[in-house]
Amino acid sequence: MKKLYPILLLLCFGCSKPERTIIKIDLVNNHRTLKIGGVDSVILNDIARSDSLVWLVLFQVYKMPKDTDMKSYQDVQPGSYLLKKGEVYFTPDTLFKRGQTYFLRYYDNAVGRDVWDYLKNNNHKGAPPYADYIFTP
Repeated sequence: MKKLYPILLLLCFGCSKPERTIIKIDLVNNHRTLKIGGVDSVILNDIARSDSLVWLVLFQVYKMPKDTDMKSYQDVQPGSYLLKKGEVYFTPDTLFKRGQTYFLRYYDNAVGRDVWDYLKNNNHKGAPPYADYIFTP
């Protein structure tokens, strides 16, 4: 029985959930740009060296529909991304409309570093592989 304790202890550590990244968003530049902070600098630096389309894998900005059940069926707001001093700045091609609600969908790749982690942590009801951050200019 004593030989089972180390194995059970290892299994418990394997079952622990990694922490989700807490993103901080703020509208800057007279509500023209969305500032996104709190993302791991290693991830940001890897993306900065990649193709500009890779930003869409991690951050997507949408208009909030009147029927919020339709959130996942909206078109992504086109725009440009800029990495500056550890923060991401998203400027849409068309200015954010005052009074219109938008949301940033952040895909937290730090939660699942490999296929096993992804399946273990994100492939069950109630735990989407993303978090939505709502804002209104």
